[in-house]
Amino acid sequence: MATGSSMQYTIGTALDRAREGGLEVEVLVDNQWLTGQVAAADGLGVVLDRDGAEHFVVRLERISAVRVGAHAPMLGNVGQPRREGPDRFDGAVPMPAPAAEPDREPTVMSRPHIRSA
Repeated sequence: MATGSSMQYTIGTALDRAREGGLEVEVLVDNQWLTGQVAAADGLGVVLDRDGAEHFVVRLERISAVRVGAHAPMLGNVGQPRREGPDRFDGAVPMPAPAAEPDREPTVMSRPHIRSA
């Protein structure tokens, strides 16, 4: 990454760049990898097409990670073709932590009433 530059690279950004480049992606949803080409995306979700045989509609908030079969934009051209085979991704692949326990209902504390004398 070039020094002096900054970029916010989010899941949405990765999906948009993959759609623009016609690249296949993998998204991690509830510990399940889904693979396809980004057919559509907006601020709420994404549609992944799987070779025209089926498609997935996924809420963005459910996606834990995105794999894009290309160099990161900070390192070069996003439009480079995807490698095939089991070694298509080099190095370690981060996995999500177990789901956190749901938050309990917030405790509502009432203020004591102060009476004026």
